[in-house]
Formats: sequence, C-alpha cells, structure tokens
Amino acid sequence: MSIFSKYLLPTLLFTLVALASFATWALGSHFFSSEPAMYAMCAAIFLGLGGLALSPAGHFPDRKTRLAFSLRFGLGFIAYSFLWSVCWFTFRDTFGEVTGSFTGLLALIAILGRERYLTGSLVTATALVFLWHTLGYYTGGFTYMALQGRGPFGVEPFLEPKSMIILARFSWGLFYGLGLGFGLTCLLQRSRQS
Repeated sequence: MSIFSKYLLPTLLFTLVALASFATWALGSHFFSSEPAMYAMCAAIFLGLGGLALSPAGHFPDRKTRLAFSLRFGLGFIAYSFLWSVCWFTFRDTFGEVTGSFTGLLALIAILGRERYLTGSLVTATALVFLWHTLGYYTGGFTYMALQGRGPFGVEPFLEPKSMIILARFSWGLFYGLGLGFGLTCLLQRSRQS
C-alpha cells in the first residue's frame, strides 16, 4: 500500500466530510432555530459519512467489515459530539473546548478500541489523536479569526464581508478535517501494522 492510500486518501476524504459538515454553519446557519440544532446537523453529517471516509485506512476486506466500522465510528462520534457539546455549552471558552475534545476523543477511541482498532493504551491512542485534532482545530480557529481581520495576523478583507465570513468558516472546517482526519488515520494505521 502506498503512502497516499494509507494516509493521504482517508485524511482527504475525511476533510471533505468536515467541509460538508461545516457548510451547515458556513452557508446554512440561518436555517436552524438554535445553536444546538445546528451542531446536531453538523454531527449528523460526520455520523453518516465519517466512518466511510476513514475506511481506506483500516482493515476492511469486504463491505460487511466496512459497514461495521462505520457503525462503530458513528456510535463513537455520537459520544464525542455529546461530550464536546456538554463541555462547550457549559463553559463556552477554551477550557470547555479542550476538555470536551479530550473527553470526547477518549470516548470515541474507547468505542473504536472495542474492536481491533486500538493498540497499546487508550490514553496513548487518545493523546495521538488529540494532538492532531487540537492542531487542526486551533489552526482552523486562527484562520477563522485572521480571515475576518481579527487578531494579530488579521488580513485585509479581499472579498465582501459576507463572503469573508463564509470563507473563514470553511477554513476552520478545512483545518479541523485535516487534523482530526490525519489523527484518526494514524490511529487506524497503527492498529493495522500491529
């Protein structure tokens, strides 16, 4: 298997899922009656497509195994989304984001680990994914702010304000997808090599 099919393809496919999910916020946030409803729709996109996007990275010799992984991923992503949302809506700050991310990823990886997708300790596996997730999440947040002219590296708007906001939201989705997608792909490849 080439590096492309092992690492890049699943990461890029997961990033496309993240962009589709963030499109809910970037293009359609006005269609939702509340912030939790919008987050639920974002999570539903990951639930339906996230496991399929990561399928090339794991042990999936047939459609049945791929479906089983996708269902397990969906269940894990429900746990991740729930824990992240509880922490975010409770604290609404960096502490809530970090706590929600770590506990949510711990739950996601524990659920994936009930099969053969976890080698070594749960904490080590979570730390690996958390590292990449955090890098992607905060790089996305940084670009989100910068593209709106905010923060120390804010750029001068080069599109109309509404278009800049949409671009900024998609930039967050791009980096979030790259970070979390690569972290999960590395986790799956580690289990495959074992």
